[in-house]
Amino acid sequence: MHIYIMRHGQAELIAPSDSERPLSSLGRVESKQMAAYLANNNVSFDSVLVSPYLRAQQTLAVVKPLLVDEKADIKISSYLTPSGNINKIVNEIHALQVMGIESLLIVSHLPFVGYLVGELVPEAGTPAFSTSSVAHIEIDENSSAVLHSLTSVAQLNRSATTFC
Repeated sequence: MHIYIMRHGQAELIAPSDSERPLSSLGRVESKQMAAYLANNNVSFDSVLVSPYLRAQQTLAVVKPLLVDEKADIKISSYLTPSGNINKIVNEIHALQVMGIESLLIVSHLPFVGYLVGELVPEAGTPAFSTSSVAHIEIDENSSAVLHSLTSVAQLNRSATTFC
């Protein structure tokens, strides 16, 4: 199973509550840029887990047209908030794997995304995620996991200018 853990795009700082912070214009642009990069690398998802917070929902709305299969199961999980429940999400990932899900997108927040990578791939530690960054993890049938990459929009921008 391939798991892509994405931190939401850059969000506005001011809102009535943390859960209501919308994406900024830059957050939308960077999320679309990351989605285009993944799509160009033939990544698509047959299942999605997303935080109920507005900025995560809006990030999914930006990336969905490029990456999410129209038959994909999309589940909003309160366990994916910034102080969410790692064990519940790990159990959900394993349940999806048993169901035959091959490619899963998770859209969440700091510090949760780093903790989730660290839980799934302990040797990776707890990586730092900039906004719209994506970690690619592969879990085999024995629940052994490998972190293949952690890609940021800044890396994509550096690569684009290198080839121009």
